[in-house]
Amino acid sequence: MSGRSALADIDLAGTTIPKGSRIRLLLAAGNRDPRRFSDPDRFLPDRPDNAHLGFGGGIHYCIGATLARTEAQIALTARARARRLASPHLVADPPPYRENAILRGPDRLLVSFDRLTPDPRSV
Repeated sequence: MSGRSALADIDLAGTTIPKGSRIRLLLAAGNRDPRRFSDPDRFLPDRPDNAHLGFGGGIHYCIGATLARTEAQIALTARARARRLASPHLVADPPPYRENAILRGPDRLLVSFDRLTPDPRSV
């Protein structure tokens, strides 16, 4: 990975980054700003007004974003078992995150539910 370095001493939130220090931008905290979202560490897929940073932006916008959105829409709206779960909720909220700061995201999403409702196609 190519690195960048500070061209001058930089004061950032009370911490000085000395000139010449290697720096890199990580978006792991994106969409978790407590000034913008109440309870920012909680997983809320239907959070209102969530202009997320998950696919980057500008010239660095993810080339696979359209496919990923389509896949997610199919997965969330299909007549699958997930739609038959009564009262689903995350076992750990927030879920455990990967240790890799560059590929930040949940390590797994364990879901618990009260019961599985009957499949309407089999009635």
